[in-house]
Amino acid sequence: MNKSLFKSSERMLIVLMASAAACLVISLLVGALAALYYAPEFSGRFQDLGISLVQLRPLHTTFAASWIFLGAVCFVHKYLFDTFGEPSVGDKKRFRAQMVLWGIAGLGILVSVPLGFTSGREYLGFHPIFSLAIAAGWILFAITFFRKVGPGFWERPVYVYMWSAGILYFLYTFAEGHAYLLPFVRKHPVADLAIQWKSCGTLVASFNLMIYGALIYLGERLSGDKSIGQSRTAFALFGVGLLNAFTNYAHHTYHIPQSHVIKWIAFLVSMLEIIILIRVYQDVVSSIRKKRQPSHKFDAVIRFTELSKYWNLGLLSLAVLISVPPWNSLIHGTHVVVAHAMVSMLAIDSYILFAVMAFMLVQLFPKRETIRNHINSVAVRRTINLLNASLVGFFFCILGSGLITAVTRYLDIEKPWVMQYFPYFFMGFGLFLGSFILRLIWLWLPPLLEPERNKVFSS
Repeated sequence: MNKSLFKSSERMLIVLMASAAACLVISLLVGALAALYYAPEFSGRFQDLGISLVQLRPLHTTFAASWIFLGAVCFVHKYLFDTFGEPSVGDKKRFRAQMVLWGIAGLGILVSVPLGFTSGREYLGFHPIFSLAIAAGWILFAITFFRKVGPGFWERPVYVYMWSAGILYFLYTFAEGHAYLLPFVRKHPVADLAIQWKSCGTLVASFNLMIYGALIYLGERLSGDKSIGQSRTAFALFGVGLLNAFTNYAHHTYHIPQSHVIKWIAFLVSMLEIIILIRVYQDVVSSIRKKRQPSHKFDAVIRFTELSKYWNLGLLSLAVLISVPPWNSLIHGTHVVVAHAMVSMLAIDSYILFAVMAFMLVQLFPKRETIRNHINSVAVRRTINLLNASLVGFFFCILGSGLITAVTRYLDIEKPWVMQYFPYFFMGFGLFLGSFILRLIWLWLPPLLEPERNKVFSS
């Protein structure tokens, strides 16, 4: 990469974007194999080859979460460079160290899990030795962040508080997820299970805070309206989101003995967070539309933001239903939970990150031919529509399977004959969905592969 064309900050952003995209690609490829595993024809062959879901699922979930976190970290760096200028020598050293540590962890997990070196835990299915590298890299990132935003911290916009809470909370909940390594926790299975599922819920809360901050900063940058980051609604989302980070674990532990008061607090706080988030979406999209630039270079950004808003509204309805404790007991362990979790990560978190990535590509490569032919091309717009249509089919496929399972289990009757075809619908929609995400990445890839060529303006 020609250093004369790119500043240090821009090279760092390109490295982060490429790393996040690589994690997404790995997650999709492994997820495709896991989807094929649902069909008896393929599962038998996979077993003959020594490939099992015990190996595939931890890889899929680990790299899916890595995509979310790395995408958010990338946009946090974008804010730091926009606000505080080029990185210092110390910033560069910490960045190199954190990327090396995360790279070692990622490569180690990718190699070790297929060889059978797993923890057997949910979302932290890899060997705990790699957790040390992940945590060490995160600490280096946290040092850089707080050194920058520390002075005048209490006058910062709300997204800085969201990122601050998310960064610190990740370290706490990541450590909590490894409590099973303590002997006295392993001796008490119920407590071990409660801690495991609590840490899963709070880990999601940490990256939700990171994503919420990214959404608000994106809206501010697109619209030029700095009041978005200082609004009462945004601070209300931060306050309720932070409270939800400490209570939402109860959604994952309904099946474990605990007070009903805890369950209802978790339900009410989560519903309030989603309602406020919808209001934030409305504020962001409204501000963007009022000050929308005539060049249409941010069309892909706005499209993903609007789609994410609509999905959030739809998933709110499902969240209300599955979070009511009595109803949760009916659908717990079915594909209803999978539908909510997977589609939330795709339609809310990933869509926001796709919008973020499109925005940063436009900022890094403002050449009009690059924007027209790659970042915001006709093929990109068509792919976004097909991607969203596939996600709709995928959602209703797994939601329907979960509801049928829940009802038949409750009534103690056999599942209808149509359920024998579920694996094929699941595979079909899943493969379509993954293929369109891969196509989107492929369409956006040329600027990252040939940065110099796509950086220079035509004469």
